[in-house]
Amino acid sequence: MTLATGGAGALAGCLGDGSEEPTREAPLDPAVGGAPTFQYDRRNTGDADAAGSVDAEPAERFRVRTDGPVYASPAVVEGVVYVGGGRRVDAVDATDGVRLWSAEVRGAVRSAPAVVDGTVYVGTRGDRLYALDADDGGERWHFDANGPVDAAPVVSEGVVYAATRATEGRVYAIDADTGAERWRFGTAYRVISSPAILDEVVYVGGWDSAVYAIDAGDGTERWRVGTEQPVLSSPAAADGTIYIGGNDETVYALDAIDGGERWASETNGIATTPGVVDGVVYVGTETDAGRVYALDADDGSERWRVDAGTAITTPPSVADSVCVGRRDGSVVAYRRDDGTERWRIGTDGEVRATPTLAGDAVYVGSTDGSLYAFD
Repeated sequence: MTLATGGAGALAGCLGDGSEEPTREAPLDPAVGGAPTFQYDRRNTGDADAAGSVDAEPAERFRVRTDGPVYASPAVVEGVVYVGGGRRVDAVDATDGVRLWSAEVRGAVRSAPAVVDGTVYVGTRGDRLYALDADDGGERWHFDANGPVDAAPVVSEGVVYAATRATEGRVYAIDADTGAERWRFGTAYRVISSPAILDEVVYVGGWDSAVYAIDAGDGTERWRVGTEQPVLSSPAAADGTIYIGGNDETVYALDAIDGGERWASETNGIATTPGVVDGVVYVGTETDAGRVYALDADDGSERWRVDAGTAITTPPSVADSVCVGRRDGSVVAYRRDDGTERWRIGTDGEVRATPTLAGDAVYVGSTDGSLYAFD
């Protein structure tokens, strides 16, 4: 772990090609927010209702170039959108896209940022977890991990939990203020699943075909459950149950206390990270014949399904509609009650990052190297 202070890495007003652009120090509307972390909360539920919704078919509000492809969902806090693309983290005004600051980091950013108490926590493929000042992008500290940090970190009670996709996978607990390691937990192989926190337990999926429950206080294993294939999905925790998708084309509902299987529902492809809102599990499948499913959270029975015709590549954002990103570069909103399509918008690349709802807009990154805002 290495500490650094001040404005290291901040590049406000300067693009990667050296050109200048308009910048400002503070956002126009600090009320826009409600999406501080991956899937909106530390349980990864995908519940965007408090953050905002987009009812009618939206039009493009702005488009901002990033340093490279965007693979992770943006965070929106107090009028600022934080997003990683290429080897840079950008903070832009949520209203008009004017850049507030940019910070260079070591390694490409594949992790969604978590913004808590004025600090932006983000992982990189340069084997680091960064803590950046949310106001100016200055580096507060960085933590040297044992491998790429692709999974989004989660912050709870002053601790940052982050996982690595190293051959020897690890989950770390790191002091949010200082960057000091509190504990580490080893898995048999890579972890690209973002942790979920429920009742002082850390839940995570492993590439070693297992789901883990880890004590948040001391890093000891509570339980593990084996699956038929790797678990690249992140878990969603709700009502004493852990919902997670597997590469074995199955969505699992596991008891949060002991890992007992409550139900398992087969899908038509690799199940992505589910969202759980108001007793319904929403999940997409990453296959050429992608589908979106709505499953009863109690027993896994199917309420509806939609044949998308292309891979569903993101977890859902759930408000008035169920919003998902797709391999064909679109974001589609489906009705929550029956799956009827409400609207569709497009980007110039694949959408691999969860579309983030905040205020009256949807913010989405694309592999075309842009952050879009639609309203």
